Amino acid sequence: MPHAVFNPSRWGLLLGLAVVTLAAPGARAQGQAVLADLSVFPNPAHIRATVQVPAVPGETRATVTLLDAQGTVVFAQPVSLLEPGGTAEVPLLGKAPGLYRVVVQAGEQRVASTLKVE
Repeated sequence: MPHAVFNPSRWGLLLGLAVVTLAAPGARAQGQAVLADLSVFPNPAHIRATVQVPAVPGETRATVTLLDAQGTVVFAQPVSLLEPGGTAEVPLLGKAPGLYRVVVQAGEQRVASTLKVE
């Protein structure tokens, strides 16, 4: 899956791409490889989407956030990473069809993926 540096003003053009940005440049090698394994399915989705967050070395919690096209948070859920990673079920009933951004934050590391809701 292709990767790019996250640019919030262009996220709508990134359908199908996982996007990784790290706050600490020195953390890139290990953190980027781990978070690149983020999985969001099904995509496109109708009723709910599942977000599987891989285990992140040194982190015990992550936050899964769903943003609409205007950047408004429409769902947020903490996820435990004590198991070999964590899972969040994102409810989509009542959400308008369109593109949404799923953002996962674990410590200083962040990954974003585009989700299409039909």
